[in-house]
Amino acid sequence: MRSPMSTPPPIVRIGRRRRKAGFTLVEVLVAIVVFAIAIVGLVAIEGRSVEAQRASAYLREGERVAQDAMAELQSRSFVSLLSYDFAGNLAPALPYDESGIDPTTRRRDFRRPPADIAETDIVVGAVVGAFLVYRSVDWVVDPLNLPSGNPPDLTIDLPLVNALVLQVTVLWIDDSSSSTPPPSTLTVADLTPMMADPTDPAYAPYVGAVHLRTVRANDTVVTTP
Repeated sequence: MRSPMSTPPPIVRIGRRRRKAGFTLVEVLVAIVVFAIAIVGLVAIEGRSVEAQRASAYLREGERVAQDAMAELQSRSFVSLLSYDFAGNLAPALPYDESGIDPTTRRRDFRRPPADIAETDIVVGAVVGAFLVYRSVDWVVDPLNLPSGNPPDLTIDLPLVNALVLQVTVLWIDDSSSSTPPPSTLTVADLTPMMADPTDPAYAPYVGAVHLRTVRANDTVVTTP
């Protein structure tokens, strides 16, 4: 029998030692890796956002340039469009376009204010010669009642030209995408409409384009003697 004054046996507790507060080296490294991945993703998203904004700005300005060129084309009379090509040559064969005209005379500026500022004046914020304008004129005739020839003799063939097809293409070098950068030697004067046509062998993904097309009906008044 145990004496009442004897010392009780020690209590043995079995279990894990309590972990000290703080982070281990592995946890710190994992956190750094996760943070770095997040930063890289944010930078990539920001880069794509900047590229999209730049591409959108070029598209909007290209549309404005195309609309101005089409308005100028439509301001000419029906007879004038049949009588003179873009170089001022008399009695052109149809269709005709601007392929033979110096490209430097067909360039337009990016973000240049309209109207009363001379073309020779430098405008802050404008990109000189960023766009290339390419226009063409074709005719619509009845295959069963063709004009006497091409070019037509307007003294007798004018009533036989039912309409004219007016087309404006505005081209620019689209350097907004880092995945398809343009060649460093490419200039706006080198651009052609085929480079903006995905079905053409000359297609280049770094060439931006806006196409406008309208049909101008024969609005001339022909009087009979």
